[in-house]
Amino acid sequence: MPDAPSLAPALVRPALASVQAYVPGRPLSALRRELGEIPITRLASNEGPYPPFPAAVRAIADQAALQNLYPDPGAWALCDALGEEHGVDPDRIVVGNGVDSLIRLLCMAMLDPGDELVMGWPSFISYRPGTMAQGAIWTPVGLAPDGTYDLQALAAAAGPRTKIAVVVSPNNPTGGAVSGRDLEGFLDALPPHVLPVLDEAYFEFLPAGSHDGMALVRAGRSLVVMRTFSKAFGLAGLRIGWMAGPRGLARALSPVRNAFDVNAVAQAAALASLADAAVELPPRIQAVRAERDRMADGLRALGLEPLPSQANFVFVEVGEERAAALDRALTARGVIVRPTAAFGAPGGLRITAGTPEQTDRLLAAMHEAMGEGV
Repeated sequence: MPDAPSLAPALVRPALASVQAYVPGRPLSALRRELGEIPITRLASNEGPYPPFPAAVRAIADQAALQNLYPDPGAWALCDALGEEHGVDPDRIVVGNGVDSLIRLLCMAMLDPGDELVMGWPSFISYRPGTMAQGAIWTPVGLAPDGTYDLQALAAAAGPRTKIAVVVSPNNPTGGAVSGRDLEGFLDALPPHVLPVLDEAYFEFLPAGSHDGMALVRAGRSLVVMRTFSKAFGLAGLRIGWMAGPRGLARALSPVRNAFDVNAVAQAAALASLADAAVELPPRIQAVRAERDRMADGLRALGLEPLPSQANFVFVEVGEERAAALDRALTARGVIVRPTAAFGAPGGLRITAGTPEQTDRLLAAMHEAMGEGV
């Protein structure tokens, strides 16, 4: 068979040369072949440790025989339910194929070459390639020492070409959350030509009295708030997120949206999850917080210093060489964590809170690795 021709480089947009593509972790199937009988504890992806709600599982099963039909392109039933739940006009809600897709839609719709997005760093990866793929300028701003966004510095970084200012709270990968008062001060300090984006992917894990982006939307503040069903609701595999914002947001994004980008199974599972959230979420959140805190206490007992976290994970800075060594040592023991170089923290490890058994395995593996001098 003759060799296939290569794509001519001139056909590819020059802006993409500077975009760092997402590098996925090794598949579990490959790790299982490599590790043999060692059980694998996956604490790298900030997934929920528990399955979808029972009502969501039933909704998924009910949808199985209907997959010859296209999904509702507007996710109208889910938008209506989210609007009723949060007191927001459904026309101001957009559902997407995970928060990542919503980030990309915002960047495609709003950023021209030379425009700017500012955000804290280290932080969530997807805003960076979404910005740079448009030929726009991605400007990082350092975090506060506790791993939260430095909102004063972020507001000061907004310039005449800035169109989007992102706040991720709780922040991924550090876990720190800004206060509601500081957030409102930040919104007041931004110039009117800048759209603030509040990424609340880990909102459900915040303690009572923390910031609530949807309350700000209801109060008439001009910002975009992003949330997801991937974490607390246990639907990571179905990829469904949503955002609410100013009037006209959905219309502005419609030219760059795929017609059927949120599948019918995901929509049905999210709708069922939302209906059962008041009963199902609180015990799960309590369990995850308990394991997050127990994991952090265990790491401190080993002499490490994880940052305070309001999310479903902890972040610990150990230095670049040691982070790589610990990652290898834990993987060899079947415990998978996330090195955070891609997030802008090359010396860090991010570890997701799991079940009590998973916490036990993590701490035992960490103790063994450190006992061997790692």
